[in-house]
Amino acid sequence: MTAKRLGTVGVAAIFLLLPAPGGTSPLDELSIDTISISADEAREDEDSDILHFSGRFIMHSSDWRLTSRHATVYGRPDRPDKVHLEGVPAHFRINRTDSDGDEQVEAIAPVVDYVRSANLLKLSGGAVLKLGDEAIHSDTIEYNISTNRYRASGAGGVTIEVPSKDQD
Repeated sequence: MTAKRLGTVGVAAIFLLLPAPGGTSPLDELSIDTISISADEAREDEDSDILHFSGRFIMHSSDWRLTSRHATVYGRPDRPDKVHLEGVPAHFRINRTDSDGDEQVEAIAPVVDYVRSANLLKLSGGAVLKLGDEAIHSDTIEYNISTNRYRASGAGGVTIEVPSKDQD
């Protein structure tokens, strides 16, 4: 299914993600899941496997959700190599489960890039990364989803907000 077949107004697409071998990432899950994409407009690039979306872009599954005003999806929509989001701001939300339990990760910035091969989020233009109750604010933030580690920098410095826990 391609954007071209869907038209350019009121685009909606649903892709079935089939099991894949190897490590997992938000847009490359081992379990069978449905990916839904909607936007006001969509078009295929002259280069194959590149889709451009504009106006109320939403791409989601049961474990993650991307929203923005403009988006470019590189590679197959059900297993994209890269997703570039631009919005006011763009959002990338992931529901993670690890040894510490369930956690929601939310990335918010005017520009968000997701690179599947590195399982990396790159936020720029004044970014906020929410890791459960912790919030990191900086001009640019890189977050490795696999290792749950981040690097933040920028002219305005870095601010980290962590809620205090009562000591027993």
